[in-house]
Order: sequence, then structure tokens, then C-alpha cells
Amino acid sequence: MELLALILIPLAAASVLMALRPAAGTARGLALASTLLTFVLTLWLWYTWGGETVIGIAKDWVPAWGMRFVLGYGGIGLLMLLLTGLLFPFIIGTGYKQPVGDAALVNALLLFSQSALFGVFMAQNAFLFYIFFELSLIPIFFLLLYWGGEHKRAITIRFFLYTLLGGLALLFSIAFLTLQTPAPHSADFTALAALDLPMDTQLWLFWTLFLAFAIKMPIFPFHSWQPETYTMAPTQGTMVLSAVMGKMGLYGIVLFLFGIVPAGTAHWQGFVITLSLIGALYAGVIAFRQDDLKRLVAYSSMSHMGLMSAALFTMNAYGISGGLYQALAHGVLMVCLFYIAGMLFLRTGTNDMGRMGGLKARMPRLALLFMLVVGNAISMPLTQSFPGEWLMFNGLWQLKPWMALVGIPLIVLGAVYMLYAYQRVLLGTPGETAGLELHDADGEEHFLLVPLIAITFVVGIFPNTVLHLVDAPVHQLLNLFPPLP
Repeated sequence: MELLALILIPLAAASVLMALRPAAGTARGLALASTLLTFVLTLWLWYTWGGETVIGIAKDWVPAWGMRFVLGYGGIGLLMLLLTGLLFPFIIGTGYKQPVGDAALVNALLLFSQSALFGVFMAQNAFLFYIFFELSLIPIFFLLLYWGGEHKRAITIRFFLYTLLGGLALLFSIAFLTLQTPAPHSADFTALAALDLPMDTQLWLFWTLFLAFAIKMPIFPFHSWQPETYTMAPTQGTMVLSAVMGKMGLYGIVLFLFGIVPAGTAHWQGFVITLSLIGALYAGVIAFRQDDLKRLVAYSSMSHMGLMSAALFTMNAYGISGGLYQALAHGVLMVCLFYIAGMLFLRTGTNDMGRMGGLKARMPRLALLFMLVVGNAISMPLTQSFPGEWLMFNGLWQLKPWMALVGIPLIVLGAVYMLYAYQRVLLGTPGETAGLELHDADGEEHFLLVPLIAITFVVGIFPNTVLHLVDAPVHQLLNLFPPLP
């Protein structure tokens, strides 16, 4: 029942908000209570997990099409559930200081999205996965359409077209795979993983599946929807997209590509790693050239996702474990960075770093919070990002040392553009914002940021709290892969 509750609690709260349209404070309070309850449930699942795949519900739905309502989770799915459960209370909480439009409608959309995301990470049937995968995007579509800032229609249409392309590719792949199973056909992941697909089938099927998940992450060259969308979306929408929804792509790669077409994945391994590293370097260079802080964070996210993709496709224990661990670290980091960007915009009325400068003298507490977050962004030792990055580079080195060496500029670039952004915003000569009356970070903002920063250091010091979740599933995946050169 806990698994069904994870889907129904935010869905019920969203329905109440849509039906009653309460005042802003009541709407945010109900949404926050709902997300805190689901976070407690994910913690309970983590506490009681015994290391095996758990199936909570298994009901026939449309047997003729191979569709069943099967909910469960293994270690990797549990990690994604924890990520979703942890971050949504903070995402809802940002609405208290950085409100957007109709509070009841906005929070309802966010809760609808959370409900569908929980479904994605628990679905044990490919068609059910697809349905939740698509449903999670609908609320973001409306957030962009109504509160997407300048050029919101063009941005929303581009987002829709990319989403449509990825969704159709995924649906086609699932339908094809289901028809390959013995009659009566089944789209359960256990049945699909048992298929012994010919190599030529795996080679083309890899690309239809990869397209769906590469768009979602996104990685180069399927990324052109991302920078404008992340920049112009309301802060809460950007957080959901970057911190949680991008992880659907990582999770899909592990679930579909590694689990169902491992030989095809191994064949295209080198090409995808090269593509991912090129994209990560490209995004890092573009991030350095940005004047808009929110856009810089958007490109930073793309660069991080490129490195995670490269690490996953090493198809060794170091790389896969590091990429999955980094999914949590990246999610926490993106919520912190976009929230700080929103804090600065709220005070200065701009995202242009060239118009800021010298803000540390007037906002020392915000400057300290920003510096701690920057430390995580550049993978300083003892921060959450450090173990993941170490594992990812070890995975690349183990596969091909030159791949790790190519990735080294990513570390340098990341440190340069994040520290340069900090310097432009908070140090140096005051810019056009010098005449504004600015207030420092207040209690509510500390209440949101300090717990996430604390998590950054706790998990950074004790990374096995996360790594133990993926250890057994990763070794099971390694047994599926053909011998690599």
C-alpha cells in the first residue's frame, strides 16, 4: 500500500487544490504537507528495504496489449524515489519566497508531476512506465505556457515537440519489444529482459530508446530545448526539470538499454561516451561565456549530465555507481543553485551578473550560503559531488585512460565558471544594483537551504549511505553485458 500511497497522496492533494482553489497560504501549506508525508514514506521504504526487488502491486490491466499495473522497486528505483521525495518539499517551499501566479494551480501542477514521477520510478511494466513518463511532463507544459516568461509560447512549443519526438520513439520501442515476447505478450520488464534479441535488432533499437532518454536528460546534440526552457521557466518548474525529471533519462538508460539491449549498448558505447564528453565540454565552455546567472546554471546542469552519461556508458562498476550516485548529488545541487539565483533576482530584479557585483558586503549570509553551494558544484572534498566525480573518472580511466584525461578540463571549467560567477555577483566593484536597498538571507531562506547544504556534507562524508543502494543492482547489470574490449 505504501507504493500506491506515494502516487495517490500528491494526486489527492492536487485534486483538492484544483477543486477548492484555496488561498495562497493554505494551498502552499497543503502541498508542503503532502510532499513531507511522501518524503517520510520514501524514508520508510529505504529503512525497511532488504536489498531485493520489491513488488508491491501486480494487477492485470489490458492483458491483450501486455499491460499490467505493476509497482515495485529495486535499489536504483529506491534511490530515485528518495531523490523525488527529498527534493519536492524544498521545491514547494520555494513558493513561499518566490511565488508564481495562482498558488493553488501552480502547486497542484507540481503535485501532479510528483505523483507521475513516483510512478515512473516504481513502474515494473514498460507501458505503465511510458504512461507515467508522459504524464509527468504535462504539468510542466502548463507551467511553461502560463508562467514561462518572455517568448513562453515559442519555448513551450519547442519543449512539446522534443517531448513528442522522445515519447513516440519510446512508445514505438515498447510496442515492438512487447510483440517479441511469447504469447500472451507481456510488457513487464522481467519479460522484456528475458528476450534474446538478435544483434542487428539491438543495434537499431538502441537508438530509438536512446533518443527518448537523451532528450530527457538532455545530452548533446538533443539539448537545444533545454537552455531557454530552464532560463525562462518559473524557478519551481526549472527545479523539477533539472533536479528530478532529467533523472528519468538516466533511469531509463539503465532500465531499457542496459537491461534489454545490452549487446547493442556495448556496440555503441564508445560513440555515446565521445558524444557525452563533447557535449559536457561544449556546455562548460558556453556556461563560462554567460552573463545570465540562471542560464549559466542551466548549461552547468547540461555539462554535469553529459559527464554522468559518459560514466554510465563505461559499463563498469565504478562508472555506473558514480553516475547513479551523482544523480542525487546533481539534484540537490540544482535545487540549491536555482534557488539562490531566484533569491538574487528577487532582490536585484535581474539575472545579469554584469549588473551585480559587491553584494557580499550587504548580504554576507547569502554570500556564505552561495559559497558552500559552489563548493559542492566544483566537487570540493567532503561535499556530496566529490565521491561521485571520483567514481565517474575512475570508471572512465578503467575503460580508456584517454577518456578520463579528456574529461579533466571539465573539472577545470566547472571550477572556473562557478568561481567566476561568485566573484562577479558578490565580490568586486558594485554594479548597477549598488543603489538598491538589499536585505540579507532571512530565516525562511535559511530554513530551505541549510538542510540541503547539510545533506551535501553528510552524504559527502558518508557516501555509502547512497552507494549501498546501487551496489547489488550494478553488479547484476554487469553480468548482462558482453565482454568489452
